[in-house]
Amino acid sequence: MADYRPIPDERVDEFRAFVTYAFRPESGPYDPEEADELPAPARIGERRGLFDDVSDELLAVCRHYWFDAQVAGQLVSTAGLSAVASPPENRRQGLVRELLAESLAEYRERGVALSVLWPFHTPFYRQFGWATCNKIARTQVPPEALQFVDTEEDGRMRPLDPDDWSAMAEVLAAHGTDYELTLDRSEEWWRKRVFHSWDTDPYVYGWEDDRGDLRGYIVYQVEAGESDGEGQVIEAHDFAYTDREAERQLYRFLADHDSQIETVRLYGPAETTLLDRVDDPEDVTTEIQSGPMLRLVDVTGAIAARPFPDGTSVDLTLDVTDPLVEWNHGRFRLRVADGRAECEQVDAAGAPDVTLGIGALAQLFIGYHDAEELVAVGDCSVAHDDVTDALGAVFTGRDVFLREGF
Repeated sequence: MADYRPIPDERVDEFRAFVTYAFRPESGPYDPEEADELPAPARIGERRGLFDDVSDELLAVCRHYWFDAQVAGQLVSTAGLSAVASPPENRRQGLVRELLAESLAEYRERGVALSVLWPFHTPFYRQFGWATCNKIARTQVPPEALQFVDTEEDGRMRPLDPDDWSAMAEVLAAHGTDYELTLDRSEEWWRKRVFHSWDTDPYVYGWEDDRGDLRGYIVYQVEAGESDGEGQVIEAHDFAYTDREAERQLYRFLADHDSQIETVRLYGPAETTLLDRVDDPEDVTTEIQSGPMLRLVDVTGAIAARPFPDGTSVDLTLDVTDPLVEWNHGRFRLRVADGRAECEQVDAAGAPDVTLGIGALAQLFIGYHDAEELVAVGDCSVAHDDVTDALGAVFTGRDVFLREGF
């Protein structure tokens, strides 16, 4: 038997050894005598572990982050799950499955509605009920191709420091209005995760207008090229602006690196428009990648936490399968009216209106897929076409973009 509980500070070296072997095995065995001080990003979140209930041996580990994420215009309690690791001698014993189930139980007890993670391998977490919630556009462009920018306003680019976090948060809130899963970052997150990295800290610059208002920022690192002969690359992982003029100013800033940088690499929502804005589209290479994964912690709690469109109403039964926790497995009655929903587990009498897995329900919930798309890809079945229309009225497709890595 295993005991799930926090990993105390005095056992942090065991946690670091597990994570190092899982994610950076090429660095060799973790040696606490030679280890550097914990980097700033590692000092956020809460460590959890499975311990042998007899020997107290640590068997598997993970880390939890506590967020509020935008869903349908409202902040919803969300847990970030990361650093899931076990040493090779403990694998194939169901320990990670148990760790994930215990994590969901803790989230449920805390009233957390959603769980998000960045998978090392999408099928691995799909088997436990998580599902892809957004795609990412990885765009590469030479900086000189960004010289198409014609700026209109006076202002200046300047280096930003951690004390600028509040102004940056306002920029992110404005830019993230159109995207589900935009996080309401804490001051600690800004200071320790935006301005610091695991290895080399990033550059952080912002554009402020002639009134001194910050209207855009960019967080980036300068790295060697991915292949021999490729020059240096700007990797911009966080790029936000309040309006199109601020966006243009950020592009101009990147273009001004043309004597120094060979490639600019941007990460953003899949519906990027840069391809349509440069003079020569052949200068731009965009690769669409699968991104983070989402699942509902508790079906009834998550649906109750989410607002719904005014003027819509449904009364449907859903058969939900959950491979990990029993409280989400079964039949639910969903009633939506006046912008709010009630969802309760009911007896499975007769045929359901909708049949789907917990991952597909999460995609419907967040807007990654609407009902018609889910039915088309085979992840959802409905009793008749009117059910698809009813689901589509209350769960509309929306743009989703979780930009924070963890």
